[in-house]
Amino acid sequence: RTPDWFVRHYGVDECFYSDEITTVLKEKRCSTLYLMEGMNRFSYVSTSAPIFEGIENFTIDKTTLYPLAVAGRVRKTDKELDVIRYITKVSSEGHRRVLLAAKPGMMEYQASSIFTYYCYMYGGCREVGYIPICPSGDRSKILHYGGQSAPNDKQIVDGDLCLFDMGGEYHCYLTDITSTFPVNGKFTDVQRTTYEMVLDTVHTVVNRIRPGFTWREARMVCYRALLRNLVEQGLLVGSVDEMYDAKLHRVFMPHGIGHFIGGDVHDVGGNASYWCWSDSQAKDIDWYDPDLEWCPLEKNMVLTIEPGCYYNDVLLDPALLDPTQGKFMVKSEIDRYRGIGGVRIEEVFIVTTDGCEIISDVPRTVTEIEEYMKNPPPDDIPFLDAF
Repeated sequence: RTPDWFVRHYGVDECFYSDEITTVLKEKRCSTLYLMEGMNRFSYVSTSAPIFEGIENFTIDKTTLYPLAVAGRVRKTDKELDVIRYITKVSSEGHRRVLLAAKPGMMEYQASSIFTYYCYMYGGCREVGYIPICPSGDRSKILHYGGQSAPNDKQIVDGDLCLFDMGGEYHCYLTDITSTFPVNGKFTDVQRTTYEMVLDTVHTVVNRIRPGFTWREARMVCYRALLRNLVEQGLLVGSVDEMYDAKLHRVFMPHGIGHFIGGDVHDVGGNASYWCWSDSQAKDIDWYDPDLEWCPLEKNMVLTIEPGCYYNDVLLDPALLDPTQGKFMVKSEIDRYRGIGGVRIEEVFIVTTDGCEIISDVPRTVTEIEEYMKNPPPDDIPFLDAF
């Protein structure tokens, strides 16, 4: 394609071939080049500064541009929101198709392929935002399952919970949705209890989201809500405040509560240097998502909220023996839940003027999930209107 095509297509002022870069910059009398270099501390993906023949003729600044670009990506424009809404709509429909198609005896990778097929076939999404995370049964307690070391290779059996974390990509914008459902369409008692604890935690946090609310506050609300639910269901006893101070929530939810969404599935934003914590604040940071810790939410930010509850022997057994944590834990009750794996529910939301708008759209309550799987809608999948 010609440079003129790129000017029209991307709305830039000028475009040149890469082998012209030194000549063009000299003609424009550029003395300092601001190069993009930095690391997304959520995904640990680094952006390396470009190099080209003749770069030694210019003064190079690799520190100024990256934090400015990060700050610019935190708040989305209306057009960006349109694309994110679209890919989230497509991905939500993909999740719904998996709910209808997943059956006992199917392999996890077969279930995940239904999602990727739907997003490409009916949404025009050539790529997914990340390798689908599709554990079933006891494996759903494994975070970020599904990569090269555990490639969604288990056969789903009757009675399993499926925890499917999947999101599509469209025009370099991504989304991230997690659904948990029983493959046979019916929750057991312990599965239902765990699911409803997590769903209540989601609602508790979502109801507090608004401009000015910090991610630190959201984190504290989330973890305390989960601990409160565990107490109400008899798995824990004692003071929620004391449990929180003992970091007992990390035994049942060993991950952060969410992240930015946009040009990366864990999009940049909230860098420590940008949000400027004090030393005293930095001493009490949850290092699951440190760069978001003191980030005040603002209108048109797009994030996920993803509480979970997992029964992982590797975490439960040491905690039961730890006097600071074990004194709160009711082993006989916890043992009833071992083996089901875990539950995670992940919603995508846009911060609005006075709250937030959930844009992911999949069946969420126990009743909605069981009814949807029992009485599926007519199988007439419309092509979604792409951009």
